[in-house]
Amino acid sequence: MTDLAYRATGRFWAELAGCGVTDVVVSPGSRSAPLAVSARNQERLRVTMQLDERVGGFCALGMAKASGRPVALVCTSGTAAANYLPAVVEAHHSGVPLVVCTADRPPELRDAGAGQTIDQLKLYGDHVRWFAELPCDVDEPDYFARVAVRAATMAGAGPNPGPVHLNWPFRKPLEPQGPVPRFEPTVGKPIERVRSLVEAEVDALRPLGGRRGLIVAGALDVDDDGAAAIVGFAEAAGWPVVADAGSQLRGRGPLVLDGAEGVLRRADLAPDVLVRIGGPPSNRAAIDFVASCPAADRLLIDPRRRWEDPSFKWTTALVSDPVSLLGSAAPLMASADDAWAVAWAEAADDAWERVEAVLHGMGGLRSIKNAYGQTAQFDDEWGLLEPLLAATLLRALPSEVAVYASSSMPVRDATSFWPPDALPRRVLVNRGANGIDGVVSSALGAALALDQPVAALVGDVALLHDIGGLLAASLSDADLTVVVPNNDGGGIFSLLPVAEGGSDVHFGELFHTPHGVGLGKLAAGLGVNYHRTGQPDDLVETVTKATGVTVVEVPIDHGTAMRQRKQLADLAE
Repeated sequence: MTDLAYRATGRFWAELAGCGVTDVVVSPGSRSAPLAVSARNQERLRVTMQLDERVGGFCALGMAKASGRPVALVCTSGTAAANYLPAVVEAHHSGVPLVVCTADRPPELRDAGAGQTIDQLKLYGDHVRWFAELPCDVDEPDYFARVAVRAATMAGAGPNPGPVHLNWPFRKPLEPQGPVPRFEPTVGKPIERVRSLVEAEVDALRPLGGRRGLIVAGALDVDDDGAAAIVGFAEAAGWPVVADAGSQLRGRGPLVLDGAEGVLRRADLAPDVLVRIGGPPSNRAAIDFVASCPAADRLLIDPRRRWEDPSFKWTTALVSDPVSLLGSAAPLMASADDAWAVAWAEAADDAWERVEAVLHGMGGLRSIKNAYGQTAQFDDEWGLLEPLLAATLLRALPSEVAVYASSSMPVRDATSFWPPDALPRRVLVNRGANGIDGVVSSALGAALALDQPVAALVGDVALLHDIGGLLAASLSDADLTVVVPNNDGGGIFSLLPVAEGGSDVHFGELFHTPHGVGLGKLAAGLGVNYHRTGQPDDLVETVTKATGVTVVEVPIDHGTAMRQRKQLADLAE
């Protein structure tokens, strides 16, 4: 019977490799031995071992997000499989292709008190594109080949990529009873993402040419060619772009605006046409703008048909892939009046100059006009706080270094304080479910998949939430720099109305949650490099010279940081 298990898993992995899968992330276990050994025996696959499944799930997610290819996961039965759930949820919401293989007890041992046995059937619910329970002890290798092709296709080839779940029950003995069989693919074909295009939707864009339009772009998993196609459409139409850091559009020309958040409320810049692409915006200013924008035509380009605009104000939903649609429509667009794009660009430039004046103050007070010409006094002595940290990092890193920005404040700061002179670069974000969990593990996966340096911008709470990811990085050969603005707790909660409740709502204990953890001691215990700095020049030197796995801690005085954020917000009032 064991030979049948290895014949099944061997054929499965051969076909999955034939479909273009190159990476498998495995966590240790006994019940999963046929899956793990057969994967390691397949020469076309790279197997990465992760000690715990939650780290493994997010590592695979980072790999798949960075490479654009499905990545497989293997774990043993029981709660091991349950620990994949956060990564599966994120992959579902952000459209990241994973093939999740969970080992299981055979049916006769379920619901009978057998150890490490839980109900794994459809364990991840509706968060997967496809689920299958595979048969035990069946000598049908071609069946498992077809399963592999279907899994790879459902995960990564269609317009709605995401995770699939295969539950593999095995009977003992689990170890091979002879040579592990090797197979070559006979069915599988390389996975190529199908970018859907509805020709009628191209024609629907043509009448909008010549009108005053604006594009708002959330997180997008597109390559350089895809980003160029989107920006090319904006240039052909003469429409400015307000883009998240994770859109892959920042730094790609004057129409992709830096500093735009400071002028979104200006009535004289209200567009006639609003186009939404990618995930929902990360920052409140852009979210509120999309919800209140008076544009008569509001287009949501939504190829996954997930209605990813919580304002529900759009007038037209288009199901074409934005790269295919906008790239095809660009030659058909009549450009709007140049004055429209110039007005947006000049307003955004002015807004950024005011931001820079606040970020780089040298002592005392200064008078600064906000976006509406009102004059206020601004504190002029800040030091290295989160906004300047994000701007400095984006300026300093070589363009070939990808950035993985954590949810909470890091992704928002990267978006709001992306400086105009920063180079285009890959910025990866877990903005599907928007959780802070697993971000170090995800960045590690990206570094392994890309085989190039990755810098992760991670808050202190997110880092502590994923210590296992830092341990995994320390055991790898990845080039990963983890930059941590440490404000000793959940600083983002101080920006929410609950903070006004103070001691009445036990704000410090229940929300800000100061921890007092020494990150230097943590790094030393895990055997990774560590540097602490509060100076921009030192930060630049550190991140540009860092090799291996390095934690760079930037201590942040929370009270000072909140005062600076209030003054930066006042610039847009």
